[in-house]
Amino acid sequence: MIESLLPCSVNELKGRTALVTGAAQGIGLAIAQRLGAAGANLVLVDVAGHELQQVATHLRERGGSVIAKVMDIADRPSAEALRAELVEASSGIDILINNAAIGPERNHPAYLVAKPKFWSTPDALWIDMLRINVFGAQLLSSLFAPDMVGRGWGRIINVSTSLDTMYRQGIGPYGPCKAALEASSRIMFQDLESTGVTVNVLLPGGPVNSRMVPADCGITPQDLIQPEQLAGPVLWLCSNKANGITGRRFIARQWDERLAIEDRLAKATAPIAWPQLGAQSHFPTPAANS
Repeated sequence: MIESLLPCSVNELKGRTALVTGAAQGIGLAIAQRLGAAGANLVLVDVAGHELQQVATHLRERGGSVIAKVMDIADRPSAEALRAELVEASSGIDILINNAAIGPERNHPAYLVAKPKFWSTPDALWIDMLRINVFGAQLLSSLFAPDMVGRGWGRIINVSTSLDTMYRQGIGPYGPCKAALEASSRIMFQDLESTGVTVNVLLPGGPVNSRMVPADCGITPQDLIQPEQLAGPVLWLCSNKANGITGRRFIARQWDERLAIEDRLAKATAPIAWPQLGAQSHFPTPAANS
């Protein structure tokens, strides 16, 4: 069955509340704008306070309901305080977009051409990337997923990267951290199966026109994927049309809204974490407790 070419009506997400991390620029901002335009209440999180407040002000001026929080997503007390504040305000999170990340440009501004060696990465940067790019998503998901399960509906979307980017030379800790997030996402999906809460992974399908690809990398902005391309599949995933769609990785570059949804899914998605490669280990069957 061919659905409307419009992925969501203007009020498709009215009454839903979406938490978007890394929302002050780039992919997070594009997703927040699109979800807000579809009627979602927004909880926007970033460490860039000035930019975040500018975004929040702009969205409020357009009629959006916006809470903006300057927060380290890997800090448990801050994350728990945010959840408590939302619970007190009777504003549970229905949609969680784990987008915030420390990018490879922090390791070297010309990483795509300079290809810095793995031993040149400072220990502190490795640890920071693990905290934000992997544990941050784990922490927020663990805090908000049980509430979603209790309501019988929810969306967790983890922003990842392509397989070849995960092991690209010069990418530093960014690729391995995204590989860890991918594996974690598959565990989340399995744990939440049949609860009404879906877990999917979103990746651009190439470098994005954002701060993560500085001019020093030698690629012109028009040759990059634009952040707005990622908002389309997110909007569809957050609608009721995507109920039951879980455990998939969505490639935004291949998401073609001119296609029937069955063809779109076949072209732009695959299982999270490549289970099609087959089992590569043997686990003996545990003995039943006597």
